[in-house]
Amino acid sequence: MKKISLACLIALVPLASGANIIPTGTTITGAGPGLYSWSYALTLSADQDAVAGLPPVSETVPHVNLSFGAFLTIYDFAGYVAGSCNGPAGWECMVQNSGFTPDDVLPNDSPAITNLTWVYTSGPTLTGQPVGLELGAFSAQSIYNQITSVSYTARGLKNNGSSVGTIADNVGNTRGPTSGVPEPESLALAGLALALLSGVRTGNKR
Repeated sequence: MKKISLACLIALVPLASGANIIPTGTTITGAGPGLYSWSYALTLSADQDAVAGLPPVSETVPHVNLSFGAFLTIYDFAGYVAGSCNGPAGWECMVQNSGFTPDDVLPNDSPAITNLTWVYTSGPTLTGQPVGLELGAFSAQSIYNQITSVSYTARGLKNNGSSVGTIADNVGNTRGPTSGVPEPESLALAGLALALLSGVRTGNKR
């Protein structure tokens, strides 16, 4: 079993101001060759509420629409095992290749790799006051157990101050599975860099 410490995770994650739902720990458990369970501990910030509502219907989720439920998306979850995504009661897991992304943040999202979105669709309003709220374990299986840094985004509702009742979105990085094989885009960039470097060296010999 591999467990990522909270201190290491916080050091890696650049949180946006007004953070709301935050991955605060990742546990990877091997269930056999090529089958690994990834479990994320999610925390609701003290100044945020999670309100139940409709699941997103488009890749980009507008922040002016208050009918959508609180949600968190983990991007580029490589090697996802179909049907394995789960969350606590009231949270629905949605699987897609692009989005779901709040319209005022910009995560890294490869359309060739599965994204996982947990949406709070039913239940009472969850409040982070006064010291934050542990939301429970959110999990999915992957055929990979190698770790990489992936983006996440989240949406909550402000519960205090002058902006109470307004939507707050955030973006950051967390842990996700990877095959360990570079994506085609990365290979293309590496090839271009080598070609440019070769040209520079050739020019220097003249």
